[in-house]
Amino acid sequence: ANAALYHGSDASRGRVAARLGAEALQGLGRYADALDLLEAQLEKPDAKADRDLVDAYRKAQRLLKKASRPDLYKIVSPDLDESADEAALKKAYKKAALRWHPDRFAAKGEAEQTKAAEEFKRINDAYEFLTDPQRRRLWDDGYDREEVEQQLEMQKQQRQGGGMGGFGGFPGGGGGFPGGARMDPQRAQEVFSMFFGGDDPFSDFGGGGGGGMGGMPGGIRIQMGGPGMMGGMPGNMESMFMGGGGFPGGQPRRRASRPEPKRFDVLRTGAQVMLHGLVSAADRNDEVGVVERYDDGRGRYQIKVEGDVLSLKGANLHQLLRGVRLLDVSKPELEGKSGTLLGTRPDRTGETRYLINLASLKQTVAVKAENLILPGGALVRIRDVQSKPALNGKHGTIQSWDGAAKRYVVQITPAEAPKLKLANVELV
Repeated sequence: ANAALYHGSDASRGRVAARLGAEALQGLGRYADALDLLEAQLEKPDAKADRDLVDAYRKAQRLLKKASRPDLYKIVSPDLDESADEAALKKAYKKAALRWHPDRFAAKGEAEQTKAAEEFKRINDAYEFLTDPQRRRLWDDGYDREEVEQQLEMQKQQRQGGGMGGFGGFPGGGGGFPGGARMDPQRAQEVFSMFFGGDDPFSDFGGGGGGGMGGMPGGIRIQMGGPGMMGGMPGNMESMFMGGGGFPGGQPRRRASRPEPKRFDVLRTGAQVMLHGLVSAADRNDEVGVVERYDDGRGRYQIKVEGDVLSLKGANLHQLLRGVRLLDVSKPELEGKSGTLLGTRPDRTGETRYLINLASLKQTVAVKAENLILPGGALVRIRDVQSKPALNGKHGTIQSWDGAAKRYVVQITPAEAPKLKLANVELV
């Protein structure tokens, strides 16, 4: 290009100068000025025969569109850009979709419900588009959504021997093919359900999902494991190595320290939770973390979130559980279906409803506590027990479900595990 400035004709030198000037303007973010500069050159005689100038003009058009169009990455998350890999995109989508799912706003005002529904559609639309490798590549190259669909259709026709050729003329117009299907509420829910119905939706955060009772027929007693499943290491490892033998001089046998008693009234180590209701760290709401331990002295949980360890109250945590199962629901097609518990919300009367994503049906439902069988490992609060009122208000961990009696076995202490009806427990 620099050589052409010295050895070319006046016209060719002008075209080269325009290309270099346009590149400089683009580097300053002045995309419209760059396009105007190139367009002025293209109006001159024989300029359209200069392929380098035409290519520069097309590139300038795409860069201008790229700068002025909605940023699909930012719709999913303010922290995303073109450099995001698949894992980062999935992680950001997970947080955004859970935050804006319309069922979480069912008890809110009409304006909030409408906003949530629109945000949910926009997020799922952007995510579905960006997870298609071909569409994402063309989008990153600067094509708008209509042009992306045109390019894909041309490639399809060429593979089939249609030979549609290029756009012709200059890019930016030339329709004929739709710019992609519009996202509606039903399709948004399908995208959401397919995401959570594939790989473990919480696998990025480690830990188990709380067991799985889903899909088991009624009347079968399902044992979730004894106290040993609630975390911790069996036995006392120290006592295996602190015996009397092997020490020179016949040192006396040391007594191993007594392990701390197992707790059933707090969330177990490794439990997956979603953060909510944070004020001083509001940007962390709707993030997913893992319980590391419970600090009894401070009454707070140590939660690992994206490499950080946060000290949080139980009131700021939602348990995330897989393998929950619907029971005695009004719709026969939902009976016995299992899914993932995403959180809770109050209904219009203030009663708690549980949000269950049923991936097999591509829908999310909100049900009462008595219509939901929680999996083993779930921490619950006991309520409304008439025969033993002293139990009310206590916390315990579900150990098993007796399908014949329709009772949970809830472990409160190592020695106390009452059987309770569905209506007598609520998720903590």
